[in-house]
Amino acid sequence: MLYIEVMEKPYSETIGLPLLVEGMGKAGRITDILIDTTDGRIAAFFVSNGHMKIIAPIDIVFFGQAIVVSDFEDIIDADELIKAKETIEKDIFILKSRVETKKGAYLGRVYDYFIDTSFYGLTKIVVYKSYMGLFKTPERIIPAKDIIEIKKGLIIVKNEWATKFAEQKEEEPLKGFYPDLAS
Repeated sequence: MLYIEVMEKPYSETIGLPLLVEGMGKAGRITDILIDTTDGRIAAFFVSNGHMKIIAPIDIVFFGQAIVVSDFEDIIDADELIKAKETIEKDIFILKSRVETKKGAYLGRVYDYFIDTSFYGLTKIVVYKSYMGLFKTPERIIPAKDIIEIKKGLIIVKNEWATKFAEQKEEEPLKGFYPDLAS
């Protein structure tokens, strides 16, 4: 039986990774990930090397503690990659997008997401609600298969997530803001 290990990496740990060219050394750092919202696949990685450039997932030879490409020519302008150019023009990003169910129940915002480092696709989003930037609800991880649509500033997920959030809230009692002074 053949086992394939799925490697997932959070967005938060991908940003800042060094970009290396085989046999040449450091060529920049990863500054952002461009997700094609029509299929959930990575269209490109943004690279800062003095100028804003991109690399296509197909050009990556290794993805771990660094991202490695085989040649400096793999680092290109966004206009040179049609899929990346079209995705950039849509101006839709995953991070900080509002997350709602199809019926409109607000679940929170995306504060991180995971990508598959083998197939270069979105695997799950991390969602929570924040109140005035001081308090936040527990994180909820929603698999990409439960995402119905990704629009500018809005991700729509299956309605069952409203129920799952409600059930999880009941299981996790709220702790008081002030410590129990009686003990």
